[in-house]
Amino acid sequence: MRNYKLLKALASVLETQNLTESAKQLNVTQSAMSKTLSQIRLEFSDPILIREGNRSVLTHRAKYLKLKLPQLLQQLDDLYLTEDIQPQKIERKFTIGFNAYVAPTILPQICAKMELESPNSTIECRLWQTEQFDELGESSIDLVATMAADIPENIYGKSLGQDQFVVMMCSQHPKANSEFGLQDLADAKHILVNGIIERREMVDALLSPTGKKRKVFAVVPSFLSAVESLKLTQAIMVAPAHIAAMYVERFRLVVKPLPIDLPEHDYYLLWHAKNQNDNEHKWFRELIFPQLRDNLTSAIEQGKLLLNMSQ
Repeated sequence: MRNYKLLKALASVLETQNLTESAKQLNVTQSAMSKTLSQIRLEFSDPILIREGNRSVLTHRAKYLKLKLPQLLQQLDDLYLTEDIQPQKIERKFTIGFNAYVAPTILPQICAKMELESPNSTIECRLWQTEQFDELGESSIDLVATMAADIPENIYGKSLGQDQFVVMMCSQHPKANSEFGLQDLADAKHILVNGIIERREMVDALLSPTGKKRKVFAVVPSFLSAVESLKLTQAIMVAPAHIAAMYVERFRLVVKPLPIDLPEHDYYLLWHAKNQNDNEHKWFRELIFPQLRDNLTSAIEQGKLLLNMSQ
């Protein structure tokens, strides 16, 4: 059978054994129903319904089809049903990619929430780099929490918030108690976090009027090692305000406004189009999105308060 559109009509004919009744069931004319039966007979190479006096008789093939067809049609209808998600029964590993700008302190809270609602599921967390967007379609990563300027095609997402960059330095830095200008930014030794693109090209471009490029003093593996290095050196670091708020008191750091005009940058929870209509995936992203958003929003507000106090 190649014309699957005929299956429901066939089921009606097998049930009623009467073209007039089938036409009423399917809301078509009796003439149209008669033509449909002719197509069915042609498809199955079988008369299906044989007229005998005032009644119709099903052929042997028709009786077989009457037995099998209801289950088949139910299976076809089930393909269109929305999958009923029961988190307690989900057994799946969900993988999250985190940019270093998204605080890892939220991970324990996500794990606790997951264990409570879907105890048979597991979580894997990976470091995420912005340049990996092109590979997301082939990747096993379900969600990415990251800073992004341009979101590629076939990537869906929700905004987590916006933040601005600031300058961090130790309290013994020569500029700790005075104004920090564009020339100071150009003259300073900078600490960078490995693999993190904090709009470096934009910062360098805005430094061009000074005729200087940033002096990269050290590239370290994490923000924690970066702020520890700041405490022991005369270097500075350009970082989001919410990151600065996490470390400023603990390491007795000083925060300065960035002496160049950069627009606020955006944070997102992102996923590939291949997962958009996956109901288990939808459940998972709706589970963790509020936690990520609220955690980041709180940190951003602390960063803004810190920056206002430093001005």
